[in-house]
Amino acid sequence: MTPGQPNDDFAGIEACPVCAAHTLALFMSGIFDSETTHVMECMKCGLQFLSPLMSEQEEEAYYEGYYRKQASRHFKAMNLADLQERSLRHYEQYRSNYLELVSGAKTILEIGSGSGGFLRFVRNHFPETKITAIERCEENVAFLRACFGEDSVVAGVDELRGQKADLVVAFGVFEHVRDSRGFLAAMRGCLAPGGKLALNVPNKNNALVYAYALNEFKAFSYMKQHYYTFTEQSFELLAAQTGYVVSGFKYMQVWGLDNHLSWLRYRKPRDFSDMSEFLSQQTLASYDQDLIAGKLTDMFMAVLAPVQSIETP
Repeated sequence: MTPGQPNDDFAGIEACPVCAAHTLALFMSGIFDSETTHVMECMKCGLQFLSPLMSEQEEEAYYEGYYRKQASRHFKAMNLADLQERSLRHYEQYRSNYLELVSGAKTILEIGSGSGGFLRFVRNHFPETKITAIERCEENVAFLRACFGEDSVVAGVDELRGQKADLVVAFGVFEHVRDSRGFLAAMRGCLAPGGKLALNVPNKNNALVYAYALNEFKAFSYMKQHYYTFTEQSFELLAAQTGYVVSGFKYMQVWGLDNHLSWLRYRKPRDFSDMSEFLSQQTLASYDQDLIAGKLTDMFMAVLAPVQSIETP
């Protein structure tokens, strides 16, 4: 079958997990960590999804020591403190987006805190805001508790004992969740009246994938734990199906022009500081803004609100 073309062989066998359309296309075969996994694309809502997904048993094993296993994807050795610092730089780069998101929230719940970059951002700018993190990786839990206190992290939603949050965030998490609707339904139960849910996810229309059509980057960027790659339309549909409305999208670029030039020249992940040396901060920022304007960034944020929390005129 031809990548990017509708494939009738999948009709009646697999349907789009969001809109249930059977007109699917094969986007690519073989991903970073599985030669036998396909990336399928819905020709109706634009969602991309892996086929097959990992089994629950495979998923459990996959996430055991997850951050150590991800070391092969980094261009240099990085510990959790390094990852936290890199993450914090992103939040500071797009400070206005995150300050607007967090402003007014007295309580925040973060699902999948990772190395704690967002925790640091909130502590730095809103020290009075109560923020609780849920994190599944034991190594990360120990690190986060050492950084932010023993009561900063819980194992799951059950430990919240019915406490509600003004803001729930899940950054780099939603694409890992096999049951998108179930996750959104569960998050509704965590939101206080008038609360909102913010999700950062990889952008399907990543410039290296679509504008530059770099096959080596495609093979690098799609991996077994990223079950879904979303579009605005697929988010709008999911929101409507689960009792939310989308209150807005924000596009942000994590990896800039220096990284893109490195990929275009060397076609692999590497230390791209040699590319950064001759580029001004103005040039780097301008490139990011061009990608944002074209919605060609590597990630975007969807902000959702439960329907009952939306004021009607």
